[in-house]
Amino acid sequence: MDSMVTDFLVVADQIFILVLLIAVGYAAASMEVMDTRATRGLSGLLFNVTIPALIIAAMQVPITPARIADTEMLLLATGAFFALSFIVARAASKAMSIAPSEKGVYEFAIVFGSVSFMGFPVAQVLLGDESLFYVALFNIVFNILLFSAGIAMLTGEREGGFDPKLLINPGIAASVAGFVLFLGSVGIPSPFIDAIDLLGGMTTPLAMIIVGAMLATLPAREMVGDWRIWAASAVILIVIPVIYCCLFSPIFSDPLVDGVMIMMAAMPAAAGTAVFAEQYGADARLASQIVFVSTIGSLVTIPLIAAVLL
Repeated sequence: MDSMVTDFLVVADQIFILVLLIAVGYAAASMEVMDTRATRGLSGLLFNVTIPALIIAAMQVPITPARIADTEMLLLATGAFFALSFIVARAASKAMSIAPSEKGVYEFAIVFGSVSFMGFPVAQVLLGDESLFYVALFNIVFNILLFSAGIAMLTGEREGGFDPKLLINPGIAASVAGFVLFLGSVGIPSPFIDAIDLLGGMTTPLAMIIVGAMLATLPAREMVGDWRIWAASAVILIVIPVIYCCLFSPIFSDPLVDGVMIMMAAMPAAAGTAVFAEQYGADARLASQIVFVSTIGSLVTIPLIAAVLL
């Protein structure tokens, strides 16, 4: 018991660093140092520059039989995780008697977590730089499903909704390029890798500041919503990582791979959920409510999950 409390406090200390960065972003937006346009611009910098740089730098590692084996294990674990997530999302929407017009948003939010926006910073803080290689691989599968099954969830169309062009984005490009360099044992020479490292190092503070700025734009009283939003957030933050741990951690037992998978499972609803809902004619306000409640809740549940399940 004392060991569990100690582990929780150690993890909570690391998460509190991220909370302080979120508070900086919240204060900056509240004091109008950052406006919506600035937040949008910084988000573009994050997704198009610093996260790709972080991915490239993370994949500059030696190729070894152990790492190849872990890569195969990670991809299998990712497939198992998403199969579980789709099943849980469907079961949760039925159990909560979700209206057909809101079903897609709830299921989308449950399946697709903030594995890029918060996933990279949290994994780096809790699991170390080596974990970023596996987080990048996880994100390749995530993006393929996001732009195919995710759009189908929101539109209700199960055919003709997948546009391969949507997969052409800097994050996917960096992941593929980094993986090719990894397989070919090609090292990026200095000073280029040093510049890439510096750019990638901006990701954690920048991402957390943006999260804070985005939360500041959402009226808290309107965001709490009804009990279904809280129930969905509990499914996202607690139910899925616990079920994954019980079912699949004994199978995919490598400590680093398992740690990455549990942390990805514990992420809140993706920050882009509301954007996707708006784009594809779903309920963007409901999506914002789920993002708000799950993101705030994750500040407590992530250190709890990390302390208990890792």
